Amino acid sequence: MSTSMTLDVDTGLLDVSGRRVRPAVVWVRHGSACALIAQARPAGSMTPLRAESWSGFLRQVAATADAALPGGTVVGPGQLAQARRLGVRTPRTVVTNDVPAGARAVGAPTLVVKTPDFRLFEPDRLGWKTCLPRVAGREAVEQDPGPTVPGGAGERPVVVQEHVPHTRELRVYHLDGGICAFEVSKPDPSSPMTDPDSVTVTRVDCPHPAAEAVRTLCAAWNLRYGAFDLLVSDTGDVVFLEANPDGDWLWFERKARWHGVSFMAAVMVRELFVRSTS
Repeated sequence: MSTSMTLDVDTGLLDVSGRRVRPAVVWVRHGSACALIAQARPAGSMTPLRAESWSGFLRQVAATADAALPGGTVVGPGQLAQARRLGVRTPRTVVTNDVPAGARAVGAPTLVVKTPDFRLFEPDRLGWKTCLPRVAGREAVEQDPGPTVPGGAGERPVVVQEHVPHTRELRVYHLDGGICAFEVSKPDPSSPMTDPDSVTVTRVDCPHPAAEAVRTLCAAWNLRYGAFDLLVSDTGDVVFLEANPDGDWLWFERKARWHGVSFMAAVMVRELFVRSTS
């Protein structure tokens, strides 16, 4: 028999098969309808209506809690426009289903073409080939837009972005004000998906400008938790690429042989619980 769940919106009480609880801290990860459909097992067992209904239910549970994670934020390339307005450097970016046109619009000599978060919505590795990020010169991109865009105007929009020359790539985690960072070294943007053994992850002290950029964005977005991808340019500037409110940390911890993010996450949830119940 399936679990019975009833949320009383007026009182905030959640009844789980006869056991009544009041959610104090709720952390929803990968709770969108698309994510629920893609991750359902067995495959195809989650219909769009069922997925959207459960996604809405999770959002409502989070809304009734005293503390909700990860917090509010814009997702996708829209983050870049807001970050730029807040004084954080970002790469020139367009979203388009016409990659040659996008390459001309960006105008940079070297470009990155990518489909954000594709692994979440395409769990079958056989479907990854057309989604993997690639770096190429502008002329090469204009002449060969890739398998996702046959004939120029393709079947789905992708991100075309300026490739920023950089000396370091950072994954920075923000946990309710706490900051920790990893430095990532990889031969190609697609290496974490295609050849993870070639990727090196090292626990590092977060550079002050990177920490300041992360805290600025989290304050503006009311974001308690986020996994930030940043570059340190050849000139020492911090360049913001993306903040993932559902970003995983276990893979980075295993590669670095350091488990401080897990500890910080546990402390964060405990402190939020104490605050909400005191």
